[in-house]
Amino acid sequence: MPDPEAGPPARSFVQQRARDTHQRLLEAAAKLFAERGYDDTQTPDIAERAGVAVGTFYRYFTDKRQAFLELSAQHLEQSYQSVVSRLTPDAFASTRTRRERRATIDQVIDILFESTAENPQLTREFLAVAMRDAELAHLRDEYEERGRQAIAALIRANVPAGRIPDADAAARVISVAAQDVALVTAGLRGPVPLPREAQAIRAALADMFYRYAFGDD
Repeated sequence: MPDPEAGPPARSFVQQRARDTHQRLLEAAAKLFAERGYDDTQTPDIAERAGVAVGTFYRYFTDKRQAFLELSAQHLEQSYQSVVSRLTPDAFASTRTRRERRATIDQVIDILFESTAENPQLTREFLAVAMRDAELAHLRDEYEERGRQAIAALIRANVPAGRIPDADAAARVISVAAQDVALVTAGLRGPVPLPREAQAIRAALADMFYRYAFGDD
């Protein structure tokens, strides 16, 4: 399945040392944004955590906002690639058994949930900042649209039009449901569910998606 329109290109550096420093700054920023929040993290804090001078920080980023945007873009791209790499037409082809199709859905949901739960504090900051930062909101919307396009293409390739006549609408419903339930299991929509509750939620979501797309076959 062709990859939908790519997101913003990652920055490239000629020297490995520069790449390493840039990544170290992003990792330091991620830890601080998660620990202190976006508003209470300052550029000197990031430089100190990364073990570099403040001037070095400014050779790579204009300010902490640029670091936050790049960090968010990197995380979104990694999450997108992890999920979409499993969403291939072959994985849901008619030659696949019910068990194989369902297993693929389970794997995709697990990856999505693990990505959301990997750093819930940082995810919380991303959601909060996106509410007031137009560029970050646009970045979020762009990746959500890419995900919807991938799901819609998968539906068109594997599900009879008579069962799901509007693939784009179905993809939107599936995307919203998956993202919101992932936030619930990560404790970003109320208390963190107990492990058995989280597992039951995942199973219910996977079953809902399977029945919607393939019925009981």
